[in-house]
Amino acid sequence: MKTIHPIVKKWFDCWNNGVIEDLPIADDFSHTSPFGTITPKSEYMDIVLKNKNDFLGNTLTIIKQIQEDENVCVQFEQKNKNTGLEMTVCEWYNIKDGLIKSIRSFYNIGNAEIKG
Repeated sequence: MKTIHPIVKKWFDCWNNGVIEDLPIADDFSHTSPFGTITPKSEYMDIVLKNKNDFLGNTLTIIKQIQEDENVCVQFEQKNKNTGLEMTVCEWYNIKDGLIKSIRSFYNIGNAEIKG
């Protein structure tokens, strides 16, 4: 596999190590998923912290990636030791000025619910 973009690698490292305070995201960051769009960074971080059990405890394993300039697509497996959730995810990252500006995340949510 081609070397992963260093900013996206840092994103994965932060999640795998539970160091979410170091996520490389811009202040005007937006995250779009089957749950909707969360923006800016402060709101995203509030939701992550309120739902720590769901968001932390993950092991994210990269399967494939494609990259064109500052746009990176990564397919990965997510396994959460806290919830038992396992799924395959595809995410598109838009990187600007050394930070992730936006992510579009694709996965089947089943009956999951995130409280905002």
